[in-house]
Amino acid sequence: MSADHSDDVKNNINLNRREILEKMAVVMGGGVSLTILSACDGGVSVPTSEEAKTMPLKALNQAQLNLVGDIADTIIPETDTLGAKGVNAHYLIDELAANWMKAEERAAFLANLTALDDRIKVERGKIFSELSLAERGQVLDQLGEEMLAMNSANDTLGDITNSDDGKAPKHIYHELRELTLFGYYTSEVGASEELLYDPIPGDFKGCVALSDIGRAWSITG
Repeated sequence: MSADHSDDVKNNINLNRREILEKMAVVMGGGVSLTILSACDGGVSVPTSEEAKTMPLKALNQAQLNLVGDIADTIIPETDTLGAKGVNAHYLIDELAANWMKAEERAAFLANLTALDDRIKVERGKIFSELSLAERGQVLDQLGEEMLAMNSANDTLGDITNSDDGKAPKHIYHELRELTLFGYYTSEVGASEELLYDPIPGDFKGCVALSDIGRAWSITG
């Protein structure tokens, strides 16, 4: 393979990553969070199905993993391709919580997950995983309305964490949406199906270094 051809392959992969992050920024209504950018720069990606079978949980407990997985699968459901849960986005969220959030951010995220789980059980009489698809949609619609109201009141953009940068904490659904999008679109299925990624030549690479692609994906308006 010539050097010029190798450069073309690398540029195509880098453009793919930029497109993913730009798309996330548009969906979330602002720049992609530093937590996700740092994780991407570190080469984080969703595990394979075989890896997930024996993967120990790092930050979430089993109930939280189930909640995150089913919410993620409601956000991006399975159609003719795998949904967010099918590509193991919930396991990536566990990894991000364990190793890419600050201690106080992780504690707040886990506490908010537990509070959300408890709230759903009180309001619906069962856990989220036991709800029908219609009921799950109703829950997310309600959370979405709350998220928009909270974001508007706080006048914030797309940070996924309860950060210490002077901005108010984010709604738990805001965090889950961005984490889910990141997990899905950095999976080979998400990139291949949604962005028509061309795998030939070269292998799929979920993340490439920020220094390779610059900061063009940070859409703030």
